[in-house]
Amino acid sequence: SSGINAEYGGAKMNARLGWMIQECPAFFVPLLYANLLPSTSLIPMAMFMVHYFNRSFIFPFLMKHDLQTPVETVISAFIFCSFNGWLQVTFLLQNVHNASFSLVQIAGLLIFVCGMTINISADSHLRELAVQRVGKQYLTPTKGFFRLVSAANYFGEIVEWFGFLLVAQTKAALWFAFFTLLFLGQRGCQAHKYYLSKIDGYPRNRRAVIPFLI
Repeated sequence: SSGINAEYGGAKMNARLGWMIQECPAFFVPLLYANLLPSTSLIPMAMFMVHYFNRSFIFPFLMKHDLQTPVETVISAFIFCSFNGWLQVTFLLQNVHNASFSLVQIAGLLIFVCGMTINISADSHLRELAVQRVGKQYLTPTKGFFRLVSAANYFGEIVEWFGFLLVAQTKAALWFAFFTLLFLGQRGCQAHKYYLSKIDGYPRNRRAVIPFLI
């Protein structure tokens, strides 16, 4: 989360529970097919599942216990994660290529790990700032890639999925990487504009999502 909360109407539920419900299909759907995957697809599928294990069963318990989230958001995210989990595993089931791990795939794995590290670190810093915040005044993120971009957590996740693309080498991974870039890129730009308008002295030289570019 960027730390920016929009006002929603309609039914709401506990954010921890909602986040677990909406993210977990992307972990459990591939798990159902794990024994059917060719050996060449085990590493990319493990990468995908590690990401969603973190998002489903670790990240929610780091949230404030009293946060609420719209039920509509949970339902739509549940549907998306179910579809994406099915889509990725369907293409990986057909992904029978050279059994050896290429240099491109090794690079992709390293990029994925770097992206996940950036994402987790950035989320941790945002939680620190939320604890320090007084009232509704947002504090300027200053650690890690936040020195370069306003949405370092989104940047990290974008990096993750492009690393995943290099390892998986499927059309589904290509679609998901660019979907993530566009979706989180747009959200990051919104967060950047918000910070510039609401936080006094916010660094004007920061980019929104991609260091030195966007």
